[in-house]
Amino acid sequence: MSIFGRCFAIAMITFFCAIAGVYAHTLFAIDIDLSTDAIRSISSLIGTLFAIVLGLLVSSSYATFNNHQADLNSLVSAIANIDLLLKHVPEVSASPRMILRELVVGLLGRYWPKNGHKHGDQINYNQLFEDVGKLLEINEISASFKDMTRDDLKTLRDYSGNFFNVQANIVRSLSNQVPTLLLVIVFGWACLLFFLYGSFSGGHMVALVFMFLGAVAIASASFLILELTHPYHGIFKVSCAPLELLLQSMLQEQNSSSTREVHPNDQSGVESPQPQMANHRKRVGAERRERMS
Repeated sequence: MSIFGRCFAIAMITFFCAIAGVYAHTLFAIDIDLSTDAIRSISSLIGTLFAIVLGLLVSSSYATFNNHQADLNSLVSAIANIDLLLKHVPEVSASPRMILRELVVGLLGRYWPKNGHKHGDQINYNQLFEDVGKLLEINEISASFKDMTRDDLKTLRDYSGNFFNVQANIVRSLSNQVPTLLLVIVFGWACLLFFLYGSFSGGHMVALVFMFLGAVAIASASFLILELTHPYHGIFKVSCAPLELLLQSMLQEQNSSSTREVHPNDQSGVESPQPQMANHRKRVGAERRERMS
């Protein structure tokens, strides 16, 4: 069921509980009037519990949403720093930078799919292993560069490790959603509360309208919790602008470098290093598969 469907169901169930309270008032009007003080005390207790727990849930969901945005910024920073290190050796870094661009495109398609049907629980560690393989390949190719110092390689590995940690944190956060049983208990309190409110009213139209508005307010709180805990789809989404800007910058630089590589006035016939790097990339991949086997 979609988030809107869940919220609509919560609003209707809560409002029907209020109507059930009105019906109970018509059946047991004398008994309810004699127990007014006890019912008011119980409704105050349930209302206090509901307000405290609901406030904590909304606050926790908003903190989760902000943490995902911070993780995305750290992810973009790690990728940008890796790309910056590879820029220091432009003669031979075309192949690893191409792998890095493929990695960025894969991240955009994974977390912000164009069809809009992929949810957070479909993002798992198997996809993380694919990213790990690409970054390991970048590290292995970079280790063969003559102009790449030990400090540069260490820094590259550090940024790669930061990328792994942030990605694992994102996957772990998406797998730890708000427990369904907790939401059922909290909104069960809301249903009981509205039943007690309905038992106080005599079924007047104005009272029913206000109880319906209260049920809509309860559903809106559920909408906030569910939306903020699913930060990569829905209305409230983590912005993909930092990753898109990084990819746009990388593509623009690729286009400008390819234009400089094949200049119309250049008749020297010097062969581009990209085919050599592609062969080197295949050779490194084959060696790595042999070691794993």
